[in-house]
Amino acid sequence: MKTAPNKHCVDLLREQCKTVSIRPFIARGSRAIRCPHCLMTEFACFCHLRENQTSPVEFILLFHRDEIHKPTNSGRLIADLFPHDTHAYLWSRTEPQQALLDHITSKQGNCTILFPNTQTAKEQNRPFRSVIPSNTNGDTKHTFIILDGTWKQASKMFHQSHWLKDIPHYEINSEAQRSFLVRHSSHEMQFATAEVTAMLLDTLGHKEHGQHLLHYYQAFNEHCLISRQRGNNP
Repeated sequence: MKTAPNKHCVDLLREQCKTVSIRPFIARGSRAIRCPHCLMTEFACFCHLRENQTSPVEFILLFHRDEIHKPTNSGRLIADLFPHDTHAYLWSRTEPQQALLDHITSKQGNCTILFPNTQTAKEQNRPFRSVIPSNTNGDTKHTFIILDGTWKQASKMFHQSHWLKDIPHYEINSEAQRSFLVRHSSHEMQFATAEVTAMLLDTLGHKEHGQHLLHYYQAFNEHCLISRQRGNNP
């Protein structure tokens, strides 16, 4: 009998969203019988590939509400591998959870949003980090806020959230992106949340952690493909 993995922050957030939703989430492939943990169709389950690790940085996954229930969402893979270093919250433009605000406040400036340094961000005079500061306290990990949604959604989350405006953002430069692509990928510079996070870890010098997350993401894609080939939508 397959051993069920422990629930992590994204699982709990998804359950919470279901309890308050006024209508069920219905998408393509909704009739498929799915693994309740990895959300793949049962024959494409990849829970056995999940290997918990300790991350060198902390993650706050900030989900657009359209992403939290999608089986194809890749942000949850970060929590799969780094459950003790990952926190998940649902984004709200005007009413963020108090727990999220308290969490950010507790970081005392040791927090960064992963987002490109766009022209709009420059016009808004948003604080920008060109270098991630080293932690003087070995017990304090730098925290990255990961905006989980489509590019359009993530842009809205970043630019329209007044409560995020004082948090510095960090951009993975184009040279680092090209280097990452040459070593690990073959597609153009359009990345899923898990890929961007793997690239971030790689850029910060945590190459083994980044590679592990990337390989897990690639396995996730392979199992999505298995579902499609069997006539189901993942």
